[in-house]
This record gives sequence, C-alpha cells and structure tokens, in this order.
Amino acid sequence: MPDKSNRDLTLLILAATALGVLDSFIPRPLPFMKIGFANIVAVIAVVKYGFLKTLELNLFRVFAVALITGLLVTPSFLLSISGAVFSTVVMSTLRFFLRDGLSTIGLSIAGAVSSLWAQIFVAGLILSGLPLQNIVLLLTLWGIVSGAAVGFLAQEAIRKGSKFEVLRKVRG
Repeated sequence: MPDKSNRDLTLLILAATALGVLDSFIPRPLPFMKIGFANIVAVIAVVKYGFLKTLELNLFRVFAVALITGLLVTPSFLLSISGAVFSTVVMSTLRFFLRDGLSTIGLSIAGAVSSLWAQIFVAGLILSGLPLQNIVLLLTLWGIVSGAAVGFLAQEAIRKGSKFEVLRKVRG
C-alpha cells in the first residue's frame, strides 16, 4: 500500500503544476511579476508537511511547469528554481521557529518576497550589468501584495480543508 503522505504530496504537486501553468498564461509587466498561484499549494505544504516535502513539491512543480511551458533550459528556469528553493527555506524556517506566531498570510508574504529577492540575485549573476537595484523596491511591494493574496487563498483552503482529504490534517 502506498504511503498516504506520498499520495497526498503527488496530488499537491499536480495541483501546484496546474496552477503554475495557469499562472504562466497571465500577462505580466515585468518578468518577475507573476501572481504565483502555485505558491498557494506551497504554503499549504509548508504548514502540513514542513521543509523536505515542500522542497520536493516545489522542485517537481518548477521542473514540470518549465517542461510544459518550454522553459526548461532557459534563464527563466534558473530564476524559478532559485525562487522556489529560497522561499521554501525561508517559509520553513519561519514556520519552524514561529509556529503559530506567524499567520498563513505572513508566511506567504515572506515566501513571495524571498522568492523575488532570490530571483533578482540570480538574474544579476546571469545577466550582469542589469540595473536590478532599480526594481528591488517595486518587486518587494509586488511580493507583499501577491504574497498576501496567495496567503489569503491558502488560508481559506486550509480553513475549508476538512472538505478535502488531502488538506484535512492541516487544520490542527
């Protein structure tokens, strides 16, 4: 019999991938400024499974979305993977140390901002000479807004989690 947590994680990976692909179709004014719908699932995973499973979820999701959208061997993939890994580290660390002292929305905002900062850092390494410092404030503000929206949606999914088997344990 397969491990239930692996089955649940697979369902979350599929949901995150579908949301990531959907997110790729939404126009954005700057390359870094996507809403991050797939992060709804990542925030839920941090709360339910912790660091390792969330890292696994994000790595599979980034790879699958890049494969589906044709961005696998591009700078965009490197930006996505760096943002996913760094946001997972930040959210998991905050969740571990603050547990219930930080709301789901606050956790999501921290993840969004840290993801954007990681992407800016990697973009600076890949494309030296870009005036990325000129957009740090704008992207930080975008991270706060999009992170709050994603966090709210994750919070609502957790709140209504008793209706969905894969989210049932999140509520406690």
